[in-house]
Formats: sequence, C-alpha cells, structure tokens
Amino acid sequence: MDRLNAALQETQRRLMTDREEERKSLARELHDSVIQDLLGLNYLLEDVENAESSNQQRREVHAIRQSIRQVIGNLRQLCRDLRPPTIDNHGLASAIPSLVQEWEERTGVKVKIEIDKTLKRLPELMELSIFRIIQEGLGNVIKHADASKVQLLLEQLPEGHLLIRFTDDGRGIETIPDLADLSTKEHFGLVGISERVALLGGRMEIKSATGKGFVLEITLPNPNPFG
Repeated sequence: MDRLNAALQETQRRLMTDREEERKSLARELHDSVIQDLLGLNYLLEDVENAESSNQQRREVHAIRQSIRQVIGNLRQLCRDLRPPTIDNHGLASAIPSLVQEWEERTGVKVKIEIDKTLKRLPELMELSIFRIIQEGLGNVIKHADASKVQLLLEQLPEGHLLIRFTDDGRGIETIPDLADLSTKEHFGLVGISERVALLGGRMEIKSATGKGFVLEITLPNPNPFG
C-alpha cells in the first residue's frame, strides 16, 4: 500500500509539473502571438482614427481601440495568472507582493504581507505550488469571507519548515469542515490547496468561528532551507 501511495503521489507530481509547463507555454504563446497581433491591429486603427474622417467615424474607431486595449489588458492579466514572470527570475519574495498588489487593486481588500527576509530560492515546483496556494487562498477570501483585511505570512521556521498563514477578518464559518466534505460545501479553493499541500508532504489546519474571521495555516517541509 505504501508503494502504491508513493507511486500515486509521484504521478500527481508529474501531472502538476506538466500542467505548469502547459501554462507557461500558453502564456508565452498568448504574449508573443495574440497580444502582439492585437497591438498591431490597434496601431493600424490609430492611423484610421487620425485620418480625415467624420467625427462619428473617429468616435467609432476610438471606441473599438478602447475595447482592444481592454482585451489586451485582460490577456496580460491572464498571462500573469498562468505563469507569473517574476517567479522565474526573482522567486517568491518578489512574485507574492506583485500578486497581492494586483489582487488588492482588483478587489479593494487590503493585504498585510510578511515574508521572511531569510527565505531563499526553493525548487521550482515548490515555489510554483506555494504561489498557487496563495492564489487559491486569496480567491477563497473573496468567494467566502466577506473580509475587509487579510494578513499573509510566509515564514521559514528554525527546523527548516515553511509556514504559510492566511488570516482574515471576515464572517468565518460555524463548523470547521472535514477535508472530505470541502467540495460539498463549495470550498473548492480549499480542496485545491489541500491537494497541493498533501503532494508537498505538508499539513493544513483551519481555525475559524462564526463572526470571528478565518485562519488557514499551512506547514511545508523545506527541501532546501539554506538556499
């Protein structure tokens, strides 16, 4: 049974790695092809807008260009969600603040971030998994918490483990759900988080009560605590 579980976990890890590679490839294709084509089209329309034409025609072309710019902005956000560019070059310490800033601008909910200054670069899959966990955690706040403030902590513990803690001031939940019941309670984000945590050999704990906010605490073993 232990061999079977180990084989299943290894298969899931490979699937996760393949999925991240597909996301990276799709983000590159969107950026290098689709977005560039739209920018080219927008420049052509700029020439049309500036050409001699009626005010009505210029207004219509201007509206089309505005729509194209909006689509480009949405696609760029999608590319960042698919594969955050900062994580490849600078790691979690840069990628997380960038993610949080964009999330704050989108939602209006303030996030206080504390990232351990001693945190070093981690293996690629672990960094991406932690980034996805934080994405899901923030998504869970918007979908379920009705919170106005969030605290996010990423700390390297003395024994080399990593601690991730979300705390919000939202409505909380009456009963802490069993992981097996999370999907039936529509906490799909927590299901995704729990799966990633399990694949990394970590543990997840939920603390909450009605009207008293929500705490999600994750501890992960660090395979490379000293860089």
